[in-house]
Amino acid sequence: MKKSVATLLILIILTTIIPSCLAEVLMPQTGNTRQTKGSLTIDYSNCTEGYVMVKAKTTKTTLKLRVVHDKMDIHYTINSNGQYEVIPLQDGNGKYTFTLYAKTHGSQYKKLNTITLMIDMPDTDRCFLYPNQYINYTATTPAILHAQKICEGITDPIEKARAIYRDIFVEDIAHEDVFENGEPYVYYTEEIKFTYRRIDSNPLPNINKAFEKRAGICKDQSGLYVAMLRSVGVPAIYAVGDGDPSHAWVLLIINGKRYLIDPTLQMWFDHTIPDDMTYTRIY
Repeated sequence: MKKSVATLLILIILTTIIPSCLAEVLMPQTGNTRQTKGSLTIDYSNCTEGYVMVKAKTTKTTLKLRVVHDKMDIHYTINSNGQYEVIPLQDGNGKYTFTLYAKTHGSQYKKLNTITLMIDMPDTDRCFLYPNQYINYTATTPAILHAQKICEGITDPIEKARAIYRDIFVEDIAHEDVFENGEPYVYYTEEIKFTYRRIDSNPLPNINKAFEKRAGICKDQSGLYVAMLRSVGVPAIYAVGDGDPSHAWVLLIINGKRYLIDPTLQMWFDHTIPDDMTYTRIY
């Protein structure tokens, strides 16, 4: 009997502690406000949070979603199994046009349906606190649980960003030497502990594998860092440039200002964005 009571108490404690640990992780939700045109459905119940949920009718055909707003024109591949996808409203307020396309043959697609929404968000950076197709994670993703652990007790967003960066990407290595007078001394250098190598052929960041292997190219390094930052309440942008070669990096948002962080090049908290790193897309 005593053992059963003790077990029950442990379960109660665990169910109390675990949700509180994950409380900061914002996850997209569906609601009751939506539009449907033909095969396309958009749930915009939480558009003020910076995202909509999009789905198409089940089909065996490859589907694309074109999202147009102001100067933004982005194409997403969306699933064909009728499940919702998270689409960020990363270009601010105004008119967004969502057009669904179905593959016909080769690289040809036909237009199916279009839905237009007027978006008015009180905080246009809010979308950079949620997962989406490019920065894909859940509250129980290993990297996200690790981020929660690293940032436990830290409230300052810059310190959270610094703590995650130093845990994942760099470390201080102690070196011993001697002065000219023969006195020993110790000095430290910052060493990279994340391996730059290709871990898959997917154009999207592989957050799980990058965290597990502590390896990946720019898309994986930046995607992992952005996911961990968002999960602890720090708005972060996954930025992509289509140069030669193409590149991906991070824009950290602090008090409405954007700061460049590039884990691949070990650029941390640079206040400027170099001309050769102008992004073409953000997620």
